[in-house]
Formats: sequence, C-alpha cells, structure tokens
Amino acid sequence: MTQQTVTTAVEYHAQVSQIVNEELELEDGELTDSGHFIDDYDSDSLSLITVVSRIEKELGVAIPKTELGELFNLRLLVDAVVQYAKERADG
Repeated sequence: MTQQTVTTAVEYHAQVSQIVNEELELEDGELTDSGHFIDDYDSDSLSLITVVSRIEKELGVAIPKTELGELFNLRLLVDAVVQYAKERADG
C-alpha cells in the first residue's frame, strides 16, 4: 500500500501566500485574502505570470494562463490551485 500526500486547502493557502509575498515583495502581514494584486499591491501581469509559474513548478498545479485576469486576489488564486489540484488528483 502506498501513502499519498494530500495537501489541504490550508496548506495550499500557506504555500501560495509565501510565493505571492516573495514575488510581489510584500512585507509580512501585508497580504490579505481580498487584497487586489494590481490595485492594492502595485503588481503587474508579468509578476502574476511569475507567481503562477512558481505555483506550477513548486506545487505541481497548472493554472491556465487564460484565467489569470480572473485571479486578482489571494482567495481566488488559492481556490483555483485547490480546484486544479483536485482535478489532477481525480484524473
């Protein structure tokens, strides 16, 4: 019997938060679930592509680039990561 590592939404939230903090160069505690990446954190589309690329590389979860415009805050991004991770696991 093999043991699978199941990543919870809470764990994804922590991992994605760390990536976003690092890529957007935010101070500890500055990032919130509802803060708008571009409007509130002076981000741009290139840095969001970098965030998603790191998520794909580090977490193994692919998010279609076509959805980036809809993933404008941490909550939406984490929800997408959880959704695509579940779809990948379900096959």
